[in-house]
Amino acid sequence: MNKQSGSAQQNGIIEKRLEIQAEVTGCEPLISNLKKFAENNAVYLPSAGNFGDGLIGLGTLCLFEKIGINPRTQDILANPGLPQASHIIVGGGGGWLDGLWNHYAKILDGYLAQGGQALILPSTVKGFEAFFEKYASQITIFARERVSYDHLKAIDGMQDRVFLCHDLAFATDFSAFKIYGVEQRSGRLNLFREDEEARNAAHYTHNYDLSLLWNSQSWFDKDMCLRRLSPLVELMSQFEQIHSDRLHMSILGALMGCNVTMHPSSYFKNRAVYDYSLSRFQNVTFTDSKPDEGEKPGSVSRVRDPQDLQAIENTAADMKAVNESLASLTERYRMLNEELQDTRDRNLNYAYRLDALSKQLEESAQALIEARPSAQQQAFLESRGYRLWVRYNRLYENERTGPALRKLRSAGGRILRELGILK
Repeated sequence: MNKQSGSAQQNGIIEKRLEIQAEVTGCEPLISNLKKFAENNAVYLPSAGNFGDGLIGLGTLCLFEKIGINPRTQDILANPGLPQASHIIVGGGGGWLDGLWNHYAKILDGYLAQGGQALILPSTVKGFEAFFEKYASQITIFARERVSYDHLKAIDGMQDRVFLCHDLAFATDFSAFKIYGVEQRSGRLNLFREDEEARNAAHYTHNYDLSLLWNSQSWFDKDMCLRRLSPLVELMSQFEQIHSDRLHMSILGALMGCNVTMHPSSYFKNRAVYDYSLSRFQNVTFTDSKPDEGEKPGSVSRVRDPQDLQAIENTAADMKAVNESLASLTERYRMLNEELQDTRDRNLNYAYRLDALSKQLEESAQALIEARPSAQQQAFLESRGYRLWVRYNRLYENERTGPALRKLRSAGGRILRELGILK
């Protein structure tokens, strides 16, 4: 590709990128619902996961800035408790694959059972019919492609609660990234899945599943998103070709102007988003065939320039070191988390004990209040007659004076009975 034609293609890609971005910011149901939820002091539960979720998270934050909202955020990884709010905004993505990704449904089930309202940003949904039917009146959801849209529309009660909008990765502002021009690109980069959602169990030669470099992350801070995504963008933009079955690696490659060959994952998500959004880009093609199945074994990730292969392998070596460091940090985090859990358990036991003691004190205080004499009783206790009676009883019970008083009392009683006064 010569410099002039490459520049023309890049300009066309930028136009398409801005076109879809404008469709997202101009999606009236999405913007009006976001503003309504923000007015109700909604809590935002950001996308959590790998680099793909990071791109969604960054696009979502760019959209929030664009429309002028700044909702409170709850990191569901650090704080998995039920949101304390009447309204929540749930980050979009692929976290609705029944039987594999159920984390959002688990969180929302407890929350919605208390009567809250949820706005789910553009997502792919497979299954969960019973969940959405149960909470239909409390959920507003945006599908990021037509397959999920039709599926949700068919669920009882959801007909007026479902809308269609592009994946929010398309709302990302790319002005903050360093992107290499077409003339600086060469070679090919394979970015195929190596997780549970992979279509094929076999991993390809020289495959780099870069999405997993940052995994199990909550993407709620814009500076953090930019800091972690920037090296990935800079690396990917140096390659002429991107082959991937990862949706957001394909989206990222497409938006940067790389020639992307997109492959299916284990379900309809990739094809559906391609049909609704990515098919507009002339630099993206979708294929159902296996990668390079017509070529010789071992050539799946062949690059045209040996220097490119060396660059990728050097990057892989750096990734290995980073992964080892991450593994060490993960183990330390696990140990600290266990220690924290033990501390929480101890504190919980202390809380139970304090609660029991508090109840005992309350009961004792109440008993004392109930045992306190009334005003009439108190007046009687302070009377002269009562005081004389108390003194008499003390003498009556005394070891010295008591026997004489008892004899006197007995004799007096006998005399009174003889006189007929007592019977």
